[in-house]
Amino acid sequence: HWFQPLNGWVAEKHDSFVNPTQKGQALAHFKGKALIGGEPDASSFPSGGLRATHEARGYTVWDPQTPPFILTETGDTTLYIPACFYSYTGHALDRKIPLLRSNVALEKSGLRLFKSIGENGHTEVVSDSGVEQEFFILHEKHYRRRPDLVITGRTLQGTHPSKGQELNDHYFGPIPNRATNLIIQVERALWKLGIPIATRHQEVAPNQFEMAPIFERSSVASDHNMLMMEVLKRTGENNDMQILLHEKPFANLNGSGKHNNWSIGTNLIPTMMDPGDDPANNKLFLLTVAAVLRAVDVHQDLLRYATSGSGNDHRLGGHEAPPAIFSVFLGATVGTLVRQIAEGKPISLPPAPNFDLGVDYLPRRPQDNTDRNRTSPVAFTGNKFEVRCVGSSQQPAMSNLVLNTITADSFNYLTKEIEKEKKNGKTIEEAIKVILQRTFKDHLRIINDGDGYAHTWPTEAVKRGLLNLKATPEVLEYVSTDKNKNLFSSLGVWSVDEFEANVRIDTERYVSQIHLEAQSLRNLIDRFILPAGVTMYKQYKESGDAVPKSRLDKMKSLTNAISEGSDKLAEKAKQLNNLDASSLEAAQYAVKEVVPTMRSVRASADELESLVDRKLWPLPSYEDMLYERHDVNRK
Repeated sequence: HWFQPLNGWVAEKHDSFVNPTQKGQALAHFKGKALIGGEPDASSFPSGGLRATHEARGYTVWDPQTPPFILTETGDTTLYIPACFYSYTGHALDRKIPLLRSNVALEKSGLRLFKSIGENGHTEVVSDSGVEQEFFILHEKHYRRRPDLVITGRTLQGTHPSKGQELNDHYFGPIPNRATNLIIQVERALWKLGIPIATRHQEVAPNQFEMAPIFERSSVASDHNMLMMEVLKRTGENNDMQILLHEKPFANLNGSGKHNNWSIGTNLIPTMMDPGDDPANNKLFLLTVAAVLRAVDVHQDLLRYATSGSGNDHRLGGHEAPPAIFSVFLGATVGTLVRQIAEGKPISLPPAPNFDLGVDYLPRRPQDNTDRNRTSPVAFTGNKFEVRCVGSSQQPAMSNLVLNTITADSFNYLTKEIEKEKKNGKTIEEAIKVILQRTFKDHLRIINDGDGYAHTWPTEAVKRGLLNLKATPEVLEYVSTDKNKNLFSSLGVWSVDEFEANVRIDTERYVSQIHLEAQSLRNLIDRFILPAGVTMYKQYKESGDAVPKSRLDKMKSLTNAISEGSDKLAEKAKQLNNLDASSLEAAQYAVKEVVPTMRSVRASADELESLVDRKLWPLPSYEDMLYERHDVNRK
């Protein structure tokens, strides 16, 4: 059974077919019951207080929506059953169960809305998802010589390479041969697992790539993305490569995200987010847009919670990902339509022009109904919403379950308001018109069709009353409200106990990751970086007048700063370790005390690297890791 516990990764329990006979022989015997459910020990998985360590019983149960699969990459052919994970008391111990519950809530609320507006024939409402996965490829030999990468998934020290991504020559550039070979192996393995890849390309940073599968139901897409990451890691290791899934493996270079392209459809309509040829009279499209606008506005904190984490904190708002302020981009056509409805103006949408590139034999195509806005957290892209702020290592189940839940809440709101207007004597069409205008008007503040990277946007967002929760501890403190507990419990997605447990687990994970990084950085400083700096200083000093005094003073100043910084970091890490890791106090201490100290120590270490002889520097540099071509095997 293959499942996803609350540790952020996947888990699996392997059972053989072997049973002994009374005569002492072995019999390959398999019961169908073994497919349906299993019982892995749950004692060492995070539970957030839902169960104590001595309450170890946990259960897996087959989720038949996601197809079973056979993995051969391990060298041992094994049948995997995608499963949900729950406790002896029936509490969800994963985010797959609440995702499936959110699908139920979305369907119920959607069908209720259809009934209210006289839309017949719809018997099913589902959310779909297409999850784009970004990652870095690194040679195994470099990876193993970087303890920080091995332990934390990102480099905690490293001076900026002479060339980064300034020339924009990596983006969609030719993929190096060895990387292409690796990615093709991954694609073939995924094809066998029923996960066809729709596109692949090189990303902005050197050695950074992206793969995207076709759209599927959100629960299946979430499972398949986790499986894709697993196959990437396994295939990389089989080729002496490492796949880096951390959101920010290299400082001052673009990090990696997981763009979640999310939409809603029915058994009759592939996506309710397609405006069609006449969006002004497409009531299902307009109601869906109204629901999403309200959902994002009312529940900004939950979307920020769904994308929080120590890794993603490095990335959000860093001119490589949307800011931590949630807003919605609608584009020219839909944005104009929404504003005209909100203001009660006559609908007037200009026809889309055909582009003439001035060359007769080149095909002409009409302008799309929207541009793409890579600075927007939630961007309408023509027939779906692209949630661009999900971190590359995160389980997409979290963002999908929040999107489903808050949209179900908005569908219920729209149904309630339409029913009120109908009771007051309005026809269905009149009621829809009134509610659309009111909803659009009430939530215009959440629309930002401009540049989310602009330095003026945070100030403008605060004026509008939008949240700007920059760091994960702020999110964890803000999100634990009765409003959110009631939302999830009323829709049957999470019980109050389950929601509170998830927040505690995320708090502890954040604190543990920061503590782990602090310990790892101290290890780098004390065992690698400081000895190299001292050796270089001694060589300079022994060379007499050949080295300027200013260089000697600089080396001494930096080694002293690094040594003192390491001692200070050790004390901060000790203090953090003495706090309850699942407490907000610990999370706040981590972000306010430990993270700034790490940043300060790193700055000195990075500067020292630029002054030390390359032969003495014990760690692979950024240039070593990022600019060794993948199609060359170097010793």
